[in-house]
Amino acid sequence: MDKQVCFCRNKVFSVDFISFSKSVPEILEKAGLHKLLQKPKKIILKPNLTTNLPPPCTTPALLVEEVIKFCRKFSKAEITVAEGSGGCDTLIAFKDLGYERLAKNYKIKLVDLNREERIELKNPKVKALKKVKLPKIIFDGFFINLPVLKQHDEGILTCATKNLFGIYLNQGLIKHFLPRWWNKSELHYKYGVQESVYDLNLYRPSDFVLVDASIGQLGNEIHGSPCRPPIKKLFAGFDNLEVDRFCAPYLNLDPKSIPYLN
Repeated sequence: MDKQVCFCRNKVFSVDFISFSKSVPEILEKAGLHKLLQKPKKIILKPNLTTNLPPPCTTPALLVEEVIKFCRKFSKAEITVAEGSGGCDTLIAFKDLGYERLAKNYKIKLVDLNREERIELKNPKVKALKKVKLPKIIFDGFFINLPVLKQHDEGILTCATKNLFGIYLNQGLIKHFLPRWWNKSELHYKYGVQESVYDLNLYRPSDFVLVDASIGQLGNEIHGSPCRPPIKKLFAGFDNLEVDRFCAPYLNLDPKSIPYLN
């Protein structure tokens, strides 16, 4: 990053949501993303497709489409949309939620992280995941995190940092992956959600974050209720934790009550 971007790393940007075609380019320009897109040869877009339910449970394909168009305007990098769904087969989520259309129309790659080659990593600063195998591809490019803003039963908040659950896979499924319900379950019952969220952010922090809060979701990460009235905001930043601290109050959550943010 250049000095200006480093100086602004803790800053979080916001714009009122009017439409994805208007508001996404507006906030990406405001955050200065275009300055970071000229050097990378690969760009990885990580939406929240935890299951194949429509927005606001998952990241809208329309938002991702505008990010692709913005990246193409300022970069010749290869663009990949990568996700590892926890509640369904990722390939089904890609199909049902309009991502196959994006791949066809914009000649981008769709990658199921649950089926990707993994590398083993260690970090002495983590709380629970002392050793973990993560997809090699997420370290091979500029990593753009595209979460939706929701409440979460165990995580309290699911936004930028919690969206990293998609890069994990239960250890027993790595060599012989079988699409099954909740293939991230180890992070819940074995390691703990709060600890796992914190640890995954140490292993793979985002290079950039764009949050869809055009609607927002209350009560539960899967079967919650859309915010009424909708939040009608988009948020962006460079640090997962700072973005989450900024976004939490929009769901009436105190950031100080969320362990992984403190």
